[in-house]
Formats: sequence, C-alpha cells, structure tokens
Amino acid sequence: MRIIYFSPHPTHDIVSEVGYSTHQRETIKAFRNLGHEVLPVVMGGTLPEEKKQFAQEGSRQSMKELLKKSLPERIYNALKDVGIRKFDRTAAASLETAIRKFQPDLVYERSEYMQDSGMQVCRRTGVPHFLEVNAPFIEEMRHWEGRSLLHPLGHAIEKRKIHAANKVFAVSSVLRDFLASRYRYPAEKIEVIPNCIDPQAVHTDQKQIELLRTRWQLQGKQVIGFVGSFFPHHGLDDLIHAFAAAEAEFPNAVLLIVGGGMNEEALKKQAVETLGEGRVIFAGKVPHSEVYQYISLMDVTVMPKSNWYGSPMKIFEYGILGKAVVAPDNGPVNDVMVHGQDGWLVQPGVPALAEALKYLLSHPEERAAMGAQFRNKILSKYTWNQQAAYILSHFA
Repeated sequence: MRIIYFSPHPTHDIVSEVGYSTHQRETIKAFRNLGHEVLPVVMGGTLPEEKKQFAQEGSRQSMKELLKKSLPERIYNALKDVGIRKFDRTAAASLETAIRKFQPDLVYERSEYMQDSGMQVCRRTGVPHFLEVNAPFIEEMRHWEGRSLLHPLGHAIEKRKIHAANKVFAVSSVLRDFLASRYRYPAEKIEVIPNCIDPQAVHTDQKQIELLRTRWQLQGKQVIGFVGSFFPHHGLDDLIHAFAAAEAEFPNAVLLIVGGGMNEEALKKQAVETLGEGRVIFAGKVPHSEVYQYISLMDVTVMPKSNWYGSPMKIFEYGILGKAVVAPDNGPVNDVMVHGQDGWLVQPGVPALAEALKYLLSHPEERAAMGAQFRNKILSKYTWNQQAAYILSHFA
C-alpha cells in the first residue's frame, strides 16, 4: 500500500525528542515495517535543518509580545488563528502536489487545531482519508492560550473533519466519547489507539547503568524516579511533597528527577526547603539515548499527573523495563493499566501519591510482579507495529 502521512501543523516536526514528534516518527516507521511505502508530508519538518528554518521564521517574539499586551485576548488569539488558517492553504497545496506525484492509496492525517486541508484535498482528489485525533483542540487551546473569536469556527472545522473522514482514531476512550458527544458522531465508529512503544529501540547498557549509580551515589538506595519535562501540570511539586510524607519511614529512599523545564528552580528550592540537601537528586536533561539507563536505576517510577484526554507515553517507557509504575487513575491510563495488576493508580492529591510510594517501597515482590505484568502487556498489545497493523486493518 502507498500511504501519505500528513501532518499540517507548521511547527510539529518529526525530529524533536517530544511526544508529538515521537508519535509521528514511530507511526511512519511502523507503517514501513509492515511493508508499506510511506511518503511523509510533515509541514513542521522532517529534518533538523527544516526544524531550524521554521523556528527562525516563527521567531518574531517582540512583535508578538507587543500585540499580546495591546490587544484583548480574544482578538489576539483570533489573529493567530487567522495565521493558522492562512498556513493551511500552504499545507493543502503541499498535500495536493504529493498526491498527484505519489498516487497514494490512503492519506493518514494527524489532525491539528483549526486545520482542515487534509479533508478538503482528499475530498477533491477522492483519496481515502484516515484522521487521528490526539486532543480536544478548541478546549485545549482555550485552556492554554485563552479564548478566541474564531473558536466557533474551530468547532465547525472539527465537526466537518470528523464527519468527512473514512475512519477516525482517538488516543483514548474518554477523548472518543468527548468527540462523539461534542460533534454528534457515533462513538462506535471511532477507534481507540493509545500511545505505544518500539521495544527494539529500547537499549540499556549495564556498565553505563552502574557508572550512573556510582555517580549519583545510589548504591543500596531505593530509588523513586521521574523522567520528563518540568511543567506545572506534570505535578512534580506534588511528587516532592508526597516523597517528603513517605521518606521518614524509608531512610534509604531517594527521589531521582531527570529532565528540566520552566519551573526547575522553584522545584529545586521546594526540595531543599522540604527535605534538606541530598534526598532529591536533580540529574538534569539527558540525551534520549541515556533515558533508559536512568529508568533502569529506579525501583518505583512515577507519573504524578496527566490530562484527562491524552495517552501518556511515559508509562510505556517506564513499563517496557519492567518497572513498577505509579500513574493517575484516569481514563487514558485506565485504557491500558489495571490498578494493582499493572501498576498503582492514584487519585489526585499528595496523600494518595504518598500512600502509593509507601506501599510500593514496602512491598518489593508486589512491585516486581506489577512491573513484569505491565511489561508483558505492552509487548503483547502496545507496540507501534501492532498499532499500525490495527489501523490499516480498517482500510477496505
């Protein structure tokens, strides 16, 4: 089969070490692994040089900041939305050219906010169109950026795209149900495809692991760990407070935090004020090639918070190494994990997170069993190749 993988977003490339890039890259690779010919039409870039180009073109920060300060929120955001709509015409032209030259059997699109070029071009050319939806776009943008005068148009675009696609895929069951209700589309026609992992891409080096253990003085320690970006919505402040509530009973426990981000200094200050020096280790940002070495050091891995709709990739990175996972007890996690069997799922708040840490630190056999159970489940159900085969099984 000849497949065009279409991503219309102006900056979402496939070369960065972030979730959307990984998802796009792995889906393309999995289609190819199954023997299909895939042409990426990724408007954010498929090479590091393209990524830099888009970053430079979008770097007029001083003008943006001036407009943001001087205009009402709804108008400023509407102007940005107009820019996205304008760019979507460029995306449409690129897709149409690719269809003409490549003659695909299918266009597989990663849906994006305020963009319907995939739907429009596939309708004109008659090429079957699969739509992957990763977020409730209008609600997400309203949460992060505020309201826009064009949000009603955005909802209309989302409805048209979902109703026009030959098949719709959502990354979680709760997102599926939201889309079905919000856009009056049968839920049974939306397939759920959580994030996955490629086991063949997971490499660990025992020598490197031991060097890291020595470097961070983790010999004989019980290590609670987090790997990822630091954003307020990731709940690292809660994790530090939960560790503080649990650590008095476990004098050999340490908290290892790997990554960096916007609130890093505040988290470091919180850790020292709450626990003193040495009980929380901030290892900093590490290359992706080292991520699994760090996870290997951990006895309990934690994802303190996640949003209500997205499929968290982090739990698969933890789980593929057989680590005990603490994760939020919400819809997307429930899609892939069962509490007490695959990991420990917690309600929001520090007390529940602290109790989870205490339980897993004091029950090493159970945490090992959970880790092994979840790893086996990932290998049997949640690899990118398996997901790609499931997606294409809907092509008729």
